Amino acid sequence: MSAPRNVAIQRAMHLVLDQNFPFQVTGIPWPRDLQITPLARLASHLIRDYDDWQVLDELAHRGDVDGFITNDADMLNLPTEMVVLRDTHLILVVTDHVGHDPLRATGLLMVHLPTILKQPVGKPNIYILRPGQLTPTSPDVQINKIASRQGVPPPHVIAQERRRIGRGG
Repeated sequence: MSAPRNVAIQRAMHLVLDQNFPFQVTGIPWPRDLQITPLARLASHLIRDYDDWQVLDELAHRGDVDGFITNDADMLNLPTEMVVLRDTHLILVVTDHVGHDPLRATGLLMVHLPTILKQPVGKPNIYILRPGQLTPTSPDVQINKIASRQGVPPPHVIAQERRRIGRGG
């Protein structure tokens, strides 16, 4: 896990684009305090036969990645993914309600990136980007929703998912 960015050792925020995110977004000249890399270029082995939680876990352990951008809003309802995210320092940026429309997904990301760049990094956070709103939340909020749907307490979901992926309980 990398240390949070601070003023003394400022580096560009490094966000990785999921393979399902429109590739066109990478050709845009980004601000100097932002680096965006497609997952296929950063770690091509992760785009086949890996669950989203494994992608998040590997990105977190690289030490040079601050977050992950996807248009797969279903990830927010997956307990393993939320528990793994909770255990990292990564931010998760999800474009929602735009389907797989590259223009809308790119525009939505562009509108909200200045706000996301101003947020502190180094602790897990989720930015759900929907047309007309920015909804910051946390893995714990999503885990609470999952637990509620399952009719179990949140610590049960966390322990169950950690056991399932071999991280104890």
